[in-house]
Amino acid sequence: MLSVLCEVMLCSACLWAGTISLKDRQGWRAAGFLLIAVTALMGALVFAGLEQVRPAHQFLSGVSARIALLLIAVGCLRRISQRLLLVAALACLLWVPNQWALAGNLLALIAIAWPGRSQRWSLAVAGSLLFAFAGLVVGSRGEWQGIARQDLYHLTLMLAALSWGIARLVSTGPQSRLPTPLAR
Repeated sequence: MLSVLCEVMLCSACLWAGTISLKDRQGWRAAGFLLIAVTALMGALVFAGLEQVRPAHQFLSGVSARIALLLIAVGCLRRISQRLLLVAALACLLWVPNQWALAGNLLALIAIAWPGRSQRWSLAVAGSLLFAFAGLVVGSRGEWQGIARQDLYHLTLMLAALSWGIARLVSTGPQSRLPTPLAR
């Protein structure tokens, strides 16, 4: 039951961060958060006993692990050439070996935490560190102090998503102008 709750909390945090991203006109970022949210929702269904959803959850987990961070890092692209480059990068991340995908995720985390990419830089950095901590330290197998590492992993990702939502991540360049109330 705790696993279901952790997945639902991760889903909710990502939906909230995605909504913030849409309000800030960051469509690609919202898609990244939505991808994580749908994956977490599928995970909640699996942990609730709906085994028919397991193959879809495993597939989405693999896709989300490879491309969600890049989508969150990109945020908003206006020019068709930028969009085509992003689609090519996403396709590459889906097919490259795991080590290359991990390197791509590390670069995405650096881009998310880069100074000037958010209204609250310290929270953007905290979110990136939490995301890296979840994958590199917490992991998803075994237990830690009697709590499934998988649950701690999902809770850490939830905290990262909340940090990024509060940080109000933005894209760089003239296309990323925030609405007037946020620019103050």
